[in-house]
Amino acid sequence: MSGFLTDVEQVIKQTKNHLEHRLFVLAGPSGVGKNTIITELLANHPNEMDRIRTYTTRERREDEIEGEQYHFVTPEKFRELALAGKLMEADAETVGHDVYGLGKLYSMPANLFEGIPADRHIVIAEIDVVGARLVRERYPDCVTIFVTAPPIDLVNRIRKRRDQTMDNHSLAQRIETARGHIRAAKEFDYVVFNRKGDIDKTIAAIEKIIEVERMRVTEGFDLEAVLPKDAFDIIARE
Repeated sequence: MSGFLTDVEQVIKQTKNHLEHRLFVLAGPSGVGKNTIITELLANHPNEMDRIRTYTTRERREDEIEGEQYHFVTPEKFRELALAGKLMEADAETVGHDVYGLGKLYSMPANLFEGIPADRHIVIAEIDVVGARLVRERYPDCVTIFVTAPPIDLVNRIRKRRDQTMDNHSLAQRIETARGHIRAAKEFDYVVFNRKGDIDKTIAAIEKIIEVERMRVTEGFDLEAVLPKDAFDIIARE
C-alpha cells in the first residue's frame, strides 16, 4: 500500500484541509496473530497508521512494553478510570470487560483516538468480538476484519503461548472463547485467514482491504469543489 493519499483522500484534504481518522477493527481468537499483524502494518506505514491502546489489569508479559499495545494498570486504577468516565467498556455499574473469563479486565479508552496524532488517519483497533460490537455501535463507519486460522492452528498457538500466568483452566477457557469468536465471524465486513507460515500473505490481504476502503466515498468528499469553475464551460465551447 502506497504511503501517498488516495485520490479520494486528496479531494477531501483539499476541501477540508484534514482527514478524519479512519477506523479499522481487527478481531479474532486468541493466538491468531493479531498483534503481530498490527505491528507489521505499523512498521510498513509509520507515517499514516497508528493503533488503539487498550487498558488492562492483566500482568505484562516479558516481551510487552507499556503503552505500545496496552496500558497495564492495577484493578484499583482501572476502577478509578472507569468511574471517571475514561473507559469505553466500563461505567459505574459494569467495570470493564473480562474477555477470557479469567478475572482480568480490558477496556478501550472512552476517547478512542486518545493520544493518536491527527496525521495518522488510519487507526487500527485490536479487540475481541464483544468490543467490536460496541465500537460498531459508536462508530458505524468503521471497517471490521475478522482474523482467524484453521482450528488446529488456533489450538496449537494458544498452547504455545502458555506461560506462568496460564494454567490448565486458563488454557481451556481460552480455547472455549476461541470457539465463541468463530461463531461471530459472520458479523464482520471481511474475514482473513492467517495460516501457519503465511503471515506475509495475511498482511498483504489486510493492506488490500485498507487500500480499497480508503477509496470509499466518505463525508467531506466533494469532487466538484476541486475542479476549475469553468471546466465544463471550456468543454462545451469546444
